[in-house]
Amino acid sequence: MSIGMERSVTVTVWSDRVTITVYQKSKTVWIAVGEYKGKHHEIKRSTPGAAATGWADAAKYHSN
Repeated sequence: MSIGMERSVTVTVWSDRVTITVYQKSKTVWIAVGEYKGKHHEIKRSTPGAAATGWADAAKYHSN
């Protein structure tokens, strides 16, 4: 359940453009969620940009 804004963000994983959802869980927690190559990833960070970047990094790591 989000308390703040929810937005779609497009990130690049290797050469693929992937649309994920980033939403605010609490005052200082943002969550990025989405799927890449059939694997679900959920990353928590302190800013929306950091959450999106962390999600892309996790998707790269787990796709190897």
